[in-house]
Amino acid sequence: MDYKKGYNIKPKKVLSTGEILFTDGTNDVIPNQLACEAYGYTYNTATNTCTAFKYDSTLDKKFNNIHNNVRGGTTEYGTKNTLLNGQQNVTKGNNFNNIINGEKHQIEIDAKNCNLLAGSYGNIQNQGEVVIGGGGFGTTLALAQTSFVQQSGITSDGTQTSLYTQYITNKFIEKVANSVIGFEANVIGVNTGVGEGSAGEYGYVQITGAVKFTNGLASQYSQSSTNIVAPGTSGLNISAVMKDATATSFGIAVTGLEETRIQWTASIRLWQNKLTQTF
Repeated sequence: MDYKKGYNIKPKKVLSTGEILFTDGTNDVIPNQLACEAYGYTYNTATNTCTAFKYDSTLDKKFNNIHNNVRGGTTEYGTKNTLLNGQQNVTKGNNFNNIINGEKHQIEIDAKNCNLLAGSYGNIQNQGEVVIGGGGFGTTLALAQTSFVQQSGITSDGTQTSLYTQYITNKFIEKVANSVIGFEANVIGVNTGVGEGSAGEYGYVQITGAVKFTNGLASQYSQSSTNIVAPGTSGLNISAVMKDATATSFGIAVTGLEETRIQWTASIRLWQNKLTQTF
């Protein structure tokens, strides 16, 4: 668009809210009422904005909540390709490709590719998590539930390395305040054949234990591990442990071998008992 005679600014683009962004050719600028109306737009004196159309948040929400089948709950902003079946279930937003079946479940913001299978008062916080709700001891979310999370990663040395949830960089299992979580993890590392050793050599470690998280998310672990395949039998002497990944998350950390590229998977089952009291 050309500059109107007598003006040194002109419209640059229309934002999703309907507001018009102007430019002086170099910088973005906010027009005054005269400049706004000179280009045929509407000036809102209450907000001091120049608009091309009236913003409708309800319409925007509809466009950002698409391909959902909702028969028992509500989907908040940005939920896509999600099925809700049952009663009073909720997705908190930016949730893709999820299924909820049951009553009063909730999927937290940004959680994707998840499944709340059954029960009530279940809560999902992790990518790709599968949960069975155990009821809420009344009306509180996630006091009792069973869940399944998959982690994976690759190592090429002997440094202890935390695996990623769904192999998404820096995604781990979220801690739960005021809870005791029992866990069982089956960890398999396989030599890819890049570096030392031969492709197909493997190690298999099983971990069982529990962790207590305080109200401030301090952790206390009690666990044991067993090499299902004895070290050396398969060519890989590997180890694995459940531990904190960050101040707010935890998961499996593995230790491989120097100059050996190992592909890891960890299948993790969690049993959660959360209190409404703090400790």
